[in-house]
Amino acid sequence: MWWEFVFEPTTLFSLKASDATNAAGKALLCPSPYAVKMALLNAICTYDKVDTAVQYFDLIKSLKIEFALPEYIVVNNCFLRIMQESRSETRQVNPNVMFKSTVAFREYLYLSGDIKIAINSDLLLEKHSLNFLKSYFAKINYFGKRGCFFQLKYFSDNAISELPTEYTRELTDKNYFSDGRANILSKVDDFGDKATFEKVNNFSKEKTDRVFKIICLPFKVFKSNKEFSILERN
Repeated sequence: MWWEFVFEPTTLFSLKASDATNAAGKALLCPSPYAVKMALLNAICTYDKVDTAVQYFDLIKSLKIEFALPEYIVVNNCFLRIMQESRSETRQVNPNVMFKSTVAFREYLYLSGDIKIAINSDLLLEKHSLNFLKSYFAKINYFGKRGCFFQLKYFSDNAISELPTEYTRELTDKNYFSDGRANILSKVDDFGDKATFEKVNNFSKEKTDRVFKIICLPFKVFKSNKEFSILERN
């Protein structure tokens, strides 16, 4: 069973793939499952305490997450200046030069409407677990980079057994391609089987455990030039 959460974007969205370089990287068309789970953990730590996040980590880790995006997405191509850490040989010559200004490529997305996030887990069969997640989904205010703000509009009270075709699917879902629609493939990350709270904690020295999967988004390119691309949902 799936439960839907509907968010309204209030700013442009930007989230690079986790394996992209700092200087260049195309943006994901939607938040990754990893980003959603980290947003949940951040909300719990901010509004409750770290011990509560540790207590419910296995529940959050177990979530299967899919996305339904609005009818149109505009991808803006931008070149901007960022501060990048200097190379070690530069710091040896001048220890005061820790960072240098350089040009980087970024994509910022305009989403024409709401984004739906559907979650599924066997652990959600307990009503307490579902109510707990609902309370903290309401406290999430951004996905991806800081400043990419979202506002929760509502969540479904009733579960649905099968997701509509507007939702993303993993590439391994053969039934999804039976109608022959065009799709855009995207590589997203998620918590690995060996992930623990300490491994995803930014203040821990342990290395995070990520897994990557390919998802299919039911979109096609409607119009494109060197400055922007307009994607239309099938």
